[in-house]
Amino acid sequence: MHCPSLNVFGTFFPSWMLCAILGICAAVVAHKLFGLVRIRAELKPPLLVYSSVALTVTFLIWLVRYGS
Repeated sequence: MHCPSLNVFGTFFPSWMLCAILGICAAVVAHKLFGLVRIRAELKPPLLVYSSVALTVTFLIWLVRYGS
């Protein structure tokens, strides 16, 4: 069994890396959205909330794209 790879400009990267980067981007977008809606102060603890958002999006992308 091997890890799926992506060819990016001639270099192969593991697919989990792309999923993790997209999850982190989703957490940044959630941070901005929560600020616009003004509920950022209500989120306790923020480290747990944003890391949960990042992990959830990462795992969902992995399951949708590479799941069996």
